[in-house]
Amino acid sequence: MDIEQQYDKLLRYCYMKLRDRALAEDLTQETFIKFFESKDYHSIGKEMAYLYTIARNLCIDYFRKHKDELIEDLPTKIQEMPESRDKVEDIVDRISIEQALDSLTADEREAVVLRFSGELSVEDIAKTMGISRFAVRRRISSALEKLRKEMERNEEF
Repeated sequence: MDIEQQYDKLLRYCYMKLRDRALAEDLTQETFIKFFESKDYHSIGKEMAYLYTIARNLCIDYFRKHKDELIEDLPTKIQEMPESRDKVEDIVDRISIEQALDSLTADEREAVVLRFSGELSVEDIAKTMGISRFAVRRRISSALEKLRKEMERNEEF
């Protein structure tokens, strides 16, 4: 297992759930610490499913502990506008994608992020989320259809 590559995937996953880069980095590091402290799981295999399960649980725990703080921090930070047109278009595209992802349910968004950003197999996603492979396929299919419709709707404007 290439730790650097897996770190980047887990960081993206945590960021998609938390929307805070520093916090995502902290929880990603904590995920690896917990993973390496767990000696008995390494021999079973399926390290990625286990890593994502740990990350998912840490994100859930964070939301439970900081629910009140998150509500107070809803106003977003104002970011500087980039100088070049390409950067502006990249940001607009990224915002469109994030808005489309926000239109999904939390379970659909998580399945899509695990599949396409985390590059997990359907079987590993099923283990991570605690659902059947059929349910994973159904969620991903439904989510992709919603994303397609949302992106088409965004292009109209």
